[in-house]
Amino acid sequence: MKNTWVPILLIFTLSISCNLLSTTGTPPSAGESTAEETSSATIDVIPSGIPLSPTPETPTPVITPAPTGFNPAGPYVLFSAETGIWITNPDGSFPTQISDLVVGLNDLRQALSPDGSQLALVSADETGLGLYLVGIPAGETIKIVHLLDLTSEDMMDATSPRSITSYALTGYSNVSWQPDDGRLLAFSGAVNGPTSDLYLYDSQTGDITQLTDGPSQAISPSWSPDGKYILHYGVSWVPPFGGAILGYNRFDGAWAVRMSDGKLINQPKPKGYHVNFVEWQDDSHYMIFDSDDTCYSVNLRNVEVTTGKAEPFMAWSFYYEIAQSPENKALLFSGAEGCASSPGVGIFLLPAGQTEPTLLSDKKAYEVRWLPESGVFQAYPEALFSSDGSMRYDPPVYDKSYQPAISKNGFQAWEVIENQQGRVEVMVPGSDWHAIMNGLVDELIWDPTNGDTLLISLEDGSLYAASYPDFTPRLMGDLGGRVNQAIWLP
Repeated sequence: MKNTWVPILLIFTLSISCNLLSTTGTPPSAGESTAEETSSATIDVIPSGIPLSPTPETPTPVITPAPTGFNPAGPYVLFSAETGIWITNPDGSFPTQISDLVVGLNDLRQALSPDGSQLALVSADETGLGLYLVGIPAGETIKIVHLLDLTSEDMMDATSPRSITSYALTGYSNVSWQPDDGRLLAFSGAVNGPTSDLYLYDSQTGDITQLTDGPSQAISPSWSPDGKYILHYGVSWVPPFGGAILGYNRFDGAWAVRMSDGKLINQPKPKGYHVNFVEWQDDSHYMIFDSDDTCYSVNLRNVEVTTGKAEPFMAWSFYYEIAQSPENKALLFSGAEGCASSPGVGIFLLPAGQTEPTLLSDKKAYEVRWLPESGVFQAYPEALFSSDGSMRYDPPVYDKSYQPAISKNGFQAWEVIENQQGRVEVMVPGSDWHAIMNGLVDELIWDPTNGDTLLISLEDGSLYAASYPDFTPRLMGDLGGRVNQAIWLP
């Protein structure tokens, strides 16, 4: 049997073949710069665009000396681009490519070791797929293990066994560091073939241990917070495939590996064919829900990983997605019409320990997620909300605003797209929206130190910085291509 979990992902069948000839190369040194339903569960609606807590005073800009080189001690901003991995100083200066490994949809946060010293990346090479460790900030790279033999001839047949396995290994975040010391790395691979299994790498000894074996594809390992269990799911790609292969089409099961003895513990399989994992709640509990074609998402429940026993957590249904804040364990979800168990149409917050959700908006959101660098919920297209629901940030243009970013000072930045033209707009507390530059945006992220400099990566690969108070954009360099993720790196 195989074990894994993952969200719905679009698998581009040509992505691996395009990358087969890429190599790790030798990254530049750390100092080298490459370029400049309705119920009584509702409460008062928060007025649109109005904070429930006092508006913070506009901070005085912090004047710091301009950097004279790349900061070897951090912090950094880390970018995953189509050309590889890049880091910059907090203000965006001295963009430096530390790896030419292309990781696509893999989650940088999950790939980053707990101490921030290295990334574990699955990438294509001349022989197929490999698992690599990339040091930060110097970029020293080692190949831990070969994951899958894959040739261009294999990829000519999109439904061949090796092609299917490559989708499992590259279409999901398949690395996970053990919490705290990060000595152990759980990963998915077809090391002993032919399908993906769960493995363990010991960073101190270099030993690699196979944890599972079976016909399904193991994907998306996730450690319990205490590092005693590895949760994962098994999925398959089975015919008929139709005109396109859009992720796995059969959900086989869920398991957890107990690290003390390697025992596999069966976990409840959510109804539907999606994994529907939310987050870990504590050392021994995590949250899942069912998919339902009539009521969208139902039966949110807590699962005890030690036994696989599930307990109902919330009676309300919700519109497809639910997000949790790591700050206070509050849940944000959207209610919709058409289901008897819906709390009503709108956006709802369920604080930890509370049984009745609070209505934050009377309009439905089509997407909800937590934004780690901004520390807020996004409920597209309506607004952003703080984890306690006391603050609401409305976009500059309704249903045309994307890529939101909130700084530690409460500064806002969004991309607005109208008539196929993009622009960046910013606003500081107490002022109006201000368009600062034109262009289609890949990522917006505020600096992690002072929170007064906005980093802007455009679709053409250029990187700009714009600082308070005038936010005049400055070209910092070129990341060599499109960026799919930007995160803080302490």
